Amino acid sequence: MESYITEYMELPKNINLPLETEINPELIKKLIKVSEKNTERYNILQEYYEGKAKINERSKDEYKANNKLSLDYPSYIVDLLLGMFVGKPISYTVAEENKDIMAAIQEVFDMNDEQDENTEIAKMAGIKGRGYEIVYLDEEGQVKFNEVEPENIVMVYDNKIKPEPLYSLYVRDDVNVENLESDKKDKLITVYSKDFIKEYISKGGDINLIDEQPNLFGEIPVIEFLNNDESIGDFERVLSLIDAINLSQSDTSNDFQEFTDALLVLTGMPQTDAEDVDNMMKDRVILLDRADGQAAQWLIKTINDTALENYKNRLDSDIHKFAKVPNLSDEHFAGNVSGEAMKYKLFATDQIIAQKQRKFKSALQQRIKLILKIANIKTAKDFDYRDISIVFNDNKPYNELDNINTVKAALDAGLSKTYAYGKLRDIDDVLEEIDRQEQEKDAYMDEFIKNADKDLEEDEK
Repeated sequence: MESYITEYMELPKNINLPLETEINPELIKKLIKVSEKNTERYNILQEYYEGKAKINERSKDEYKANNKLSLDYPSYIVDLLLGMFVGKPISYTVAEENKDIMAAIQEVFDMNDEQDENTEIAKMAGIKGRGYEIVYLDEEGQVKFNEVEPENIVMVYDNKIKPEPLYSLYVRDDVNVENLESDKKDKLITVYSKDFIKEYISKGGDINLIDEQPNLFGEIPVIEFLNNDESIGDFERVLSLIDAINLSQSDTSNDFQEFTDALLVLTGMPQTDAEDVDNMMKDRVILLDRADGQAAQWLIKTINDTALENYKNRLDSDIHKFAKVPNLSDEHFAGNVSGEAMKYKLFATDQIIAQKQRKFKSALQQRIKLILKIANIKTAKDFDYRDISIVFNDNKPYNELDNINTVKAALDAGLSKTYAYGKLRDIDDVLEEIDRQEQEKDAYMDEFIKNADKDLEEDEK
């Protein structure tokens, strides 16, 4: 079967222009036209994730079954990788002397619900291959950031050896009360550069400047979150397999429906009329004469169930294999599997997660850099985003007993508590855990000494 999206599979290409290129309405038109080529692909990938996969028409004959079953592989793949990737919140660590930096950034994070934002933008990148975030100042001068769909953003890079963002366009409908129900709306276009932010409106093919202001960030405040270097979604490589298993499952449903709706063949009974057939179907009883040459039987289609199930099982296995996502319902993926065996089962998945982490980390560093641009202006200080370490917390299934035994073996071997506790999967801050142990030990010793003094006083009496 030909995949529904084959003709739309061309991946987005970066737009590179000379560094001295100046933005103008004519250039904006060209950039928007180039970016619109990607819109259909983004929409189809989103529909697949939402369970709206395209199932080809089997037949237009109204008397034939035409079931369309869509197996939800896309959301399974995206959501599972998403949970392993950012299921546990990303944490940030700084040296003791830089805690003031992190406190200021954390305040901005809390104001923007940073953990939820990370999850949403990681999901967007998992579906469409890339996602975007705009950092901006609200009416009160507070730093805000929010995710934006890739179909609404046009990124323009320079043509240096290592390209950097030159311009970014945020394109969206100009929605108001008057045009709320209209299919055609004017477009609002925000152009970001390192020096300025310009607002344009597109009406009837004409683009006019309506506002301009300086860019206080000194950087383009549009951040690109890539899923990988190719900007490919998590399930995009296996779409042809997903289409194939959807069609196979739909055909199986059609076969069973047509088995139920089988035709009754009456031999040697030409005198039977429509009323007789209706009565037989209603009563489910056939009365036959004893004369030779008369017979009644069902005309049914033979279903090779074993071959069909083998085919679908092979497709299912290939989808998980090439999407590099484990099948958690597999009987071989049980909870009693050893930690070492689990590592091998998740090895391919680990490579995907590591790839996601590298791309996401670069984008998060850019977010922190933009936040500090404003913080440095307000505080007249010179905080550096590189002083903050970004830590991705593992959220994959593991064998808890094996994990505890690993830590115990490290302690028995004389290794430091810092190293040994660092192997514990459920502890995010090892130093904090050691500090809590010391506090509990001190509290226990104080209680022990207090009781000992009390016993001594009683003995003296």
